[in-house]
Amino acid sequence: MKRTTIGDVAAAAGVSAATVSRVLNGGAVKEDTATRVWAAAAELDYTPNALTKSIFAGRSNTIGVIIDDLRSPFYLDLMRGIDEVADANGSLVMFANTFHRSGHEAAQVQTMDEQRVRGLVVTTGDSTDERTGRMAVGGTPCVIVARPAPGTQANLHSVALDNVAAGRLIATHVLACGHRSVGVVTSGGRLSQRDRTEGLRRGLAEAGVPLPAVGVVSVETDDHADAALATLLRQPVDVVVCLTGRRTVAVHTALVARGLSIPDDIGFLTMDDFAWAPALGITVVAQPSYRMGQRAAELIIDNPGEPARLTFQPELLARTSCGERH
Repeated sequence: MKRTTIGDVAAAAGVSAATVSRVLNGGAVKEDTATRVWAAAAELDYTPNALTKSIFAGRSNTIGVIIDDLRSPFYLDLMRGIDEVADANGSLVMFANTFHRSGHEAAQVQTMDEQRVRGLVVTTGDSTDERTGRMAVGGTPCVIVARPAPGTQANLHSVALDNVAAGRLIATHVLACGHRSVGVVTSGGRLSQRDRTEGLRRGLAEAGVPLPAVGVVSVETDDHADAALATLLRQPVDVVVCLTGRRTVAVHTALVARGLSIPDDIGFLTMDDFAWAPALGITVVAQPSYRMGQRAAELIIDNPGEPARLTFQPELLARTSCGERH
């Protein structure tokens, strides 16, 4: 079937296409004219052309979201929070996943700008900051998630976890469980990883645990998990702390494959909660990712005149993987 056009609605209502456009966009017209237009639109099942509307408005009603790795459990609730706020405010959400390819990340920001999105949420590293900053200067509200936004320019906001606090929370818990030799798994050199490691170091040092007792290895891909653990376990380690949620499965699998029983042989704690963590008794430090997603979308909808820097606190969900005694 041929799609109903604004001209079809105009002919059915006995008015001009310009009048139909004014009615559909809330313009001032006579009441009986508006009634005829709405009746004709309903009868013909007319769907307004959002693309045309965005051309006249200079901006679409879509919120762009660029995720750097959908495999991380953090992003599932983050996206749910963004989507719910967008839906409640008449916006669609357009997601893009970059898998940490820096050149691809910058290209995705460029594409979102070309699409004239209503606002942009990015979870990428600093490789996109220059392009995102230009979007913000041009009037598009942008929100950087999982790290502070650079600079203090308007329209550029951030939503992040207090990662130093997360590291301290981990230190407090593993010490309370009786662990004194901590092995740490990170992934890359992102600021969030560095801050969590620093918070962990500080927390252990304040308890009198010497810093050399902390071994740190980086797992760049899941395939490298076993080799990294081999390096880590060359020294006595009684608990492994994974500071990145997306490496949880690989690290946990590598530990079990080595014949290590959790928590009898070695403790295990990771970042970010996920569906099967309770079933396996895995202790996690959770981020309020759903609320963080909501606030990121709200910053785009509200677009405050001053740059917002929102920091959220972590929550430890103690189960049994660190040898907890309940």
